[in-house]
Amino acid sequence: MYQLLLYIHIVCAVIWVGGAFAIQALAIIVTRSGDPTEVPRLSRNMEIIGSRVFLPAAVLLFLAGTVMTIQNWSFGNTWIAVSIGLWILSALGGAIYLGPRAKRVVALFEAEGPSSVEARALIGRLFIATRLELVSFAVIIALMVFKPGF
Repeated sequence: MYQLLLYIHIVCAVIWVGGAFAIQALAIIVTRSGDPTEVPRLSRNMEIIGSRVFLPAAVLLFLAGTVMTIQNWSFGNTWIAVSIGLWILSALGGAIYLGPRAKRVVALFEAEGPSSVEARALIGRLFIATRLELVSFAVIIALMVFKPGF
């Protein structure tokens, strides 16, 4: 059972982290594009992917990790506690900041068109926030691999 949970945990991490990295690469390409319709299209797709792919992957990742911790580890291990803390920050950031603002960006582009100054400024802030989230993902991955204090 532990191996199956570990597999689920890793696959969900690959989906969540790899997807977030790929979206950042796309964000760079799209923002440098001369086509004004690419940023609104990307923002709409990011909102859909965030809620339909990243959210379920993040929840499954957490659930599998929790059961593995109960089975073989301890929530008192520093690497687990810090990882959970960073996961919670990411989940809260997604629920409180990223998700609602992604929906706002989509609504602004739909209402004001692809040249919406407000939508473009907001999507720029979202790209920065998600790049910071990638840093926390890198820390979590390092904690999972190196297990400091164990």
